Amino acid sequence: MQRTQFVVYWLGLVVLFLSVKPVAAQEGANQSDIPEFTEQIPAETPDFGVPTEADLTARLGNLRGCLDLKVNGVVKGYLRTYIVNKTEKTRAMLGRRLTYFPLFEEKLRESGLPTDLKYLAVVESALNATAVSRVGATGLWQFMPYTGKDYDLRQSTTVDERSDAVKSTEAAVKYLKHLYGQYNDWALALAAYNSGPGRVNSAIRRAHSRDFWQIQRYLPKETRNYVPAFIAATYICNYFQMHNIDMVEPDYDEQLLNHIKVYDQVSFRDIADATGLDYGVIRTLNAGYKKDYVPADENGYYILLPQRVMPAFLRYINGISERRYTIESLKATPNTNLGDGRYWPLAVSVQQTDHIDNVAAMLGVHAEHLKAWNNLSDGVIRAGQRLKVWRPVYVFKHSPLRIEVPRQSAARPVSGAAPAAQPVVTNVAAENPVPVLRKEEAAQFKQYQYHTVRRNESLDDIARFYGTPTEVLSKINNITTVQIGMRLKVKEL
Repeated sequence: MQRTQFVVYWLGLVVLFLSVKPVAAQEGANQSDIPEFTEQIPAETPDFGVPTEADLTARLGNLRGCLDLKVNGVVKGYLRTYIVNKTEKTRAMLGRRLTYFPLFEEKLRESGLPTDLKYLAVVESALNATAVSRVGATGLWQFMPYTGKDYDLRQSTTVDERSDAVKSTEAAVKYLKHLYGQYNDWALALAAYNSGPGRVNSAIRRAHSRDFWQIQRYLPKETRNYVPAFIAATYICNYFQMHNIDMVEPDYDEQLLNHIKVYDQVSFRDIADATGLDYGVIRTLNAGYKKDYVPADENGYYILLPQRVMPAFLRYINGISERRYTIESLKATPNTNLGDGRYWPLAVSVQQTDHIDNVAAMLGVHAEHLKAWNNLSDGVIRAGQRLKVWRPVYVFKHSPLRIEVPRQSAARPVSGAAPAAQPVVTNVAAENPVPVLRKEEAAQFKQYQYHTVRRNESLDDIARFYGTPTEVLSKINNITTVQIGMRLKVKEL
């Protein structure tokens, strides 16, 4: 009898335990997939460096976009990562906005899509064109190999267009447009971008709803958190200055850009020689090319370069090709005597109060650039406000200094007269003559590698970067301190 009562007692406990099982688990969701921070972060989290829910709601309410920007614990969890846990990565990502957001917005507008979809690339890759996920998704928009091929992103031993900023953005825009056409809802389209339409369709059937927030628990963990991650990315890109986060601003050669499709083979070294552009900049901007050259192809490949060297590149490519290359949007005029030889600042006084997007459009720049150059956090430019705008100094023909050996057919001295002094002496022992200058003559032909001072850089920082003593930099530039935009000699070539 006692044994029977004991068994009944334990069966009752089991029944009680099952009756209080979480609702999500009862309906088939995998409880282990729910991220821990959704339960650990309370509604108000000022101690984590994340603003209160009321502040978040108010700030996000000022933004207009394709989604209802809701605030929940998952959004706060992502913001804590941006603001507290991985601040340095956040600073680098925010700087890369100045490289890629203008391109993203251009392609989105061309297809009639909301420009705030640019924040999707922040979620996918933190704006890193060389990012590769653990499952092989690659590039700014993290295309898997098979999806990339579906959207005409070529992948070979020499090229992976998933890492090509221009081509991958065009593919992402096409894919997003297709997904929106399928769901007519951007939250569902974003979820399908992450996990595929099949999983989203399954979640819709199980939840009997087409509301992302209703089907959320039936989605895989990563997809469940995808829209909140998008909301957090939107917030940090617009309000990072409120959290004392200074972005790592890239050089102007990685901000003011243009692209062109080429059909002829051209190497990065040829581009550098033709334009005078730093080789590393070419590689950074064109991460899709594995072997540092653009293959010849009848369908063409994109080249992304600074605006200032495009005239010189066009001159070069037209000189080697049977095609005629032009860029209609490029309105370059000679201005070689301005600024530091690469960029020059223009001071503009605003006549009437207007939104920063409108002011930027009138000035022919992007709003993100205007904010960065003037340290602006507000979206409104007020009457009388003075702005600094950087303009490129265009390179039409790069002419590196080269000292040629006099040709043998040069004029001979008159018979009986003493031979004229020659500044160049050839090494006759060498198979190829090597020019040699006297010390006093060589001084005037010295060439240097140059560095343009960026925000928050000191003379010591620049010296350490190039491995040059600070005293040497100070002497050859005749300075003791540096200012942003200053062009310094850093190393003799």
